[in-house]
Amino acid sequence: MKKGLLLTVILCFVSANFALFAQPGDKDGKKKFEKFKAERVEFISKIMELTDDEKTAFWPICDELQMKKFELNKQLRDEMREIHKAKKDKEKITEAKYKKIIELKAQLKLKEAQLEQEYLAKFLKVVSAEKVFLYQSAENQFGRKMFGNQKNQKNQKNQKKKN
Repeated sequence: MKKGLLLTVILCFVSANFALFAQPGDKDGKKKFEKFKAERVEFISKIMELTDDEKTAFWPICDELQMKKFELNKQLRDEMREIHKAKKDKEKITEAKYKKIIELKAQLKLKEAQLEQEYLAKFLKVVSAEKVFLYQSAENQFGRKMFGNQKNQKNQKNQKKKN
């Protein structure tokens, strides 16, 4: 159960990074996003020990899955932005609003599980079950690595502000 929750959190983090990096008209954001994607592909491909042919077949499927998850979670991101803005503006948030969000989260978890099941079959057509297992593990490792890097960068910025 804890591993499933951790995977969900990490995948949400990765999806959120897609949104953060890909701001329209932001060339630096696009460069960061491309760098992020390249690091992810390199990191995960290395752990999976993908051949060139496997990379060619695997990554388009994987990217398609990530984009579908990103689109799936768009409504939730919008709702969460509204909540954060309301809290920042010290506005009251209704019980109905909170209920809407928790129900939306539950629905999205089901839809993501269906997507995972659908793409598992696609992955197994191009790589072995062992490599799919390694992919899932590597995705978690990469998320933790990126989360740690982001946390360290934030701490460094805070230290600079103090000095």
